Amino acid sequence: MDSNKRISLYSLFIWMLAILFFFYEFFLRIFLGTIATEIMSDLRITVSQFSIIGAGYYLLYGLMQPFVGILTEKFGARKILTFAAALCTLGVFWLSIGESFYPALFSRMLIGLGSAFGFVTLLILSLNWFPQKYFALFCGLSLFLGAVGPMLAGAPLAYVYELSGGDWRGILYWIGLFGILLTLSLMVFIRNKPANAQNKIIFITPHEPTLGKIFVLLKNRQVWAVLSCCSFLYVSIPLFAAYWGTTYLQTRGLEKTEAAFAISMIWAGYAIGNPLLGKISDTIKRRKPFLVLFCFMGVLTSLFILFSKGVNYPLLITLFFFLGFSSSTQGIAFAAIVEHTPRKLNSTALGLNNSMGMLLGAVLPALASWIIQTSQHHSGRLSLTTGDMRSGLLLIPVFYGVATLIAFFGVKETFCRQQHEIHKMSDLI
Repeated sequence: MDSNKRISLYSLFIWMLAILFFFYEFFLRIFLGTIATEIMSDLRITVSQFSIIGAGYYLLYGLMQPFVGILTEKFGARKILTFAAALCTLGVFWLSIGESFYPALFSRMLIGLGSAFGFVTLLILSLNWFPQKYFALFCGLSLFLGAVGPMLAGAPLAYVYELSGGDWRGILYWIGLFGILLTLSLMVFIRNKPANAQNKIIFITPHEPTLGKIFVLLKNRQVWAVLSCCSFLYVSIPLFAAYWGTTYLQTRGLEKTEAAFAISMIWAGYAIGNPLLGKISDTIKRRKPFLVLFCFMGVLTSLFILFSKGVNYPLLITLFFFLGFSSSTQGIAFAAIVEHTPRKLNSTALGLNNSMGMLLGAVLPALASWIIQTSQHHSGRLSLTTGDMRSGLLLIPVFYGVATLIAFFGVKETFCRQQHEIHKMSDLI
């Protein structure tokens, strides 16, 4: 698309439909953490089994990411998003009738497979329907609006759960009905690109295999630096928001609704930070300072959360907000990896970046959960304590610290310009 082309209402409509699916899959990614103890009790599973169920989502999501861009370019966003929404909906209904570990695991894997197409396909539609100069802004706005999903998966879900008398299966039934309506809407209204588009921002070379594209990217040191930084920056969020955040705060004396609301502040910070920092980054034409500063901010904030004494609820809410704000520079990392790769590899680079974060989101929270369960077993207790939770969640400031070091020593500044193109001198001023 011409970089000077104006944004139309129809392009915004297409984008909002894609946002709605991103919102849906994001909700499905997070909601288990809000009712973790109830699901473990109902399905009669252990802490480690619960973490495996969660990891099933992230594993399928992550493994699919290198291929999402290629599949979307081959089959088009309309078919891909319709198929993805149908898979998510099927997984929701399957989970609602599951009675044990394996049906729950399979349902989460189905949801993870469908959800895998949400974010990268949204980015591809953004690249195809909007001028590229607005990409970082729309990336941030996408994450802002998508974050409404996990926010609803916090305190509002906990409140509805209590109103329903603990009927989480009935809640999933209504969530599945919403998924059916969304699937039909995507099938009818989504279009892959403008009808008058002269070219596309991203494309594939027909005779170049997918693995060949991935190998080309993996030879680029900056690709490694950005995706590693982005992945460690992100992985701390699911540890709190999708796994153990609500349970951790309950061990500190909060009620479920209070704990879920505090955890949802992660997504409020994430939502506000993405467009705000993306816009500031675009304006001052810098990427690296934001990555370094906010990764380090994540280290400090997570340490305060884990070691603050007593239960100062307003302080906890503020700290979780700033934790999400720290991780919101993930949107800037997505823009940076696009700028460090040739245009023809943009879609594969976006998928690879998302893949690394999700694969770590499968492995590292499982490690934290194993540490939590080991602490519980060694003490001989049947219920989890704050000490048990903290033993595993201490990995969070470590992850932010690794991201800080990678951002400082490994990531090079792009000045918001494609690094594989020749620019006129006037463009750089």
